[in-house]
Amino acid sequence: MKFLCACVLAIALFAQGCREAASKQPDVRVVRIVTVLGRLTTPLAEALTKVLPDHFPVRLEVQKTATTNDYIRLLVQGQAELAIVQTDLSYAAFTQGLPDLPGPQQRLRGIAVLYRSPLHLIARRGTGIEALSDLRGKRVFVGSDGNTTELTTRMILQAVGVSVDQRRMPEDNVTQALADGELDAAFIRGNDPSPAVQRVMKAPGVFLVPIRRSEVAEIRTHHPFLRPASTPAHMYGNEAEIETVGTDMLLACRDDLPEELVYWVTRTLFESLPDLAASYSLLRQIDLQQLSASPIPLHPGAARFYRERELFQ
Repeated sequence: MKFLCACVLAIALFAQGCREAASKQPDVRVVRIVTVLGRLTTPLAEALTKVLPDHFPVRLEVQKTATTNDYIRLLVQGQAELAIVQTDLSYAAFTQGLPDLPGPQQRLRGIAVLYRSPLHLIARRGTGIEALSDLRGKRVFVGSDGNTTELTTRMILQAVGVSVDQRRMPEDNVTQALADGELDAAFIRGNDPSPAVQRVMKAPGVFLVPIRRSEVAEIRTHHPFLRPASTPAHMYGNEAEIETVGTDMLLACRDDLPEELVYWVTRTLFESLPDLAASYSLLRQIDLQQLSASPIPLHPGAARFYRERELFQ
């Protein structure tokens, strides 16, 4: 009888120990990266998937969205953990809010400043448009209602004091509107080669209009996060290299992500840059000294990585 009781007790203790061991297993956190095309986020997620599980219990998910318009909203409202957003947009959101997110969005945090994304000005021949100043009074597509292109375009036009006949429509309709003479010009944002720019450049008689360095300097006195950029020669047909304006892109997150998680995200990004640049050419322009130059506060995990990097350089 005593032997039986001892066996029952041993089994009970063993079962309890198993339950306690199971209860101590860390929860696997899902980290969602939102993207439209996934040209960078997909290889970045693959790199993170190889490294993160050894240091932080996490599962990466790449979530496709139709546009970039909702990235910041998805971050601050807890529907995504990582996104690559414009620096000008992140600064505006953090300090004052956006049209669809009124009030300072101070849950946003920066991880790393990446590549520069250009804004392309496309005009119809015969309209007399050769520079930004020539847009005055012209019919110009500035973006779809409240999207990221519209916000940047407004900054540019306000900075140079040019008032246009602003036209809004779905971006898919711009090519036909230019072809039909309903538009004189259009602002299209996209990383080269941009599918959207390629589509609009199919309209007959259109060309890329340069935004000169002198104009960019004037813009920067009002909006310092807008910077000189260029479109490589022959990127969209027989065009020569075109000067334009662009905005740096920021890998951003939310303030409640664990420090250890963001530390390893930042470290993995940094250590994977050579491989990532091989698959996404824009990353070759990254200035490693500017990775930490976020326009909004760095997440503590990212800040910790940059402090360590400075210490051991």
